[in-house]
Amino acid sequence: MSSSISLLITSLLIYVVGAFISLAMRKNEQLSINISGVTGVLGGLLGIVACIPVLISNDTVVDVFSTPFDFAQFSIRIDGLAAFMVCVISLMVIITALYSFSYVKEYIGKGAGTMGFFMNLFIASMVALVTSDNAFYFLVFFEMMSLASYFLVLTEQDDNATNAGLLYFFIAHAGSVLIMIAFFIFYCYAGSFEFEAFRHTELSVPLAFTVFILAFLGFGAKAGMIPLHSWLPKAHPAAPSHASAMMSGVMVKIGIFGIIKVGIDLLGSHNMWFGVIVLAFGAVSSVLGVLYALAEHDIKKLLAYHTA
Repeated sequence: MSSSISLLITSLLIYVVGAFISLAMRKNEQLSINISGVTGVLGGLLGIVACIPVLISNDTVVDVFSTPFDFAQFSIRIDGLAAFMVCVISLMVIITALYSFSYVKEYIGKGAGTMGFFMNLFIASMVALVTSDNAFYFLVFFEMMSLASYFLVLTEQDDNATNAGLLYFFIAHAGSVLIMIAFFIFYCYAGSFEFEAFRHTELSVPLAFTVFILAFLGFGAKAGMIPLHSWLPKAHPAAPSHASAMMSGVMVKIGIFGIIKVGIDLLGSHNMWFGVIVLAFGAVSSVLGVLYALAEHDIKKLLAYHTA
């Protein structure tokens, strides 16, 4: 096992352990806040240390671990794209974790310990997702990310948070279904859930286009692409500020990562129409997002619209 993957796994374990300790210590909320913040900083630092060498060397590091499931091995791949995403996630984690030491005190008596649990799982699932090289585990981590962020949106437990959470839940899982169908099409022709098998599978042009459109819409929903953006200005303001920063700053970028992953890495396609579709939707989203933001005075909603 390479040092980069060892450090990455250690980082993931720190997040997971921090999540469960925060949950176990939830009755002592100040201690829970401190544990969640410290594990966030430590995990973030290790994530950066793990991936900086890959970015510098432009190498690809791969390792495969056996699992109880015969149809899906746990494959970790740190290439340039994954390393960049882990570094961005980790940097945001360090910043939000440091901010959380004072900010989350506002939630003492409102489930601050439980918040630490979901926050750490949210982070761990994003890091695991961008480095997963197997469709089955990719979808598992994608669902973990969506569910953890859903519970963070519900933190306030008022009507606005509940309505925002439900809208986010339905759109996120509708997107998951589209991604699942795209991967299943790949599986039918590759005979494996491994992304490495996907990369070596030649799909016909109509089938490749179908896979791309399914993945584009599925990941586009997570990215807040217009017209699939309606959850953004509702869910982000409802979440605690440090969680909202992670959602706006990192989670929606997972959607962009997914589009690049499928369109370029897995399909290996240089089809001009893929680029035209992404450019068209991106241009509309960026312009309308700014126009919507101009009418907003709530800083969280304004950030959410700029994220679209």
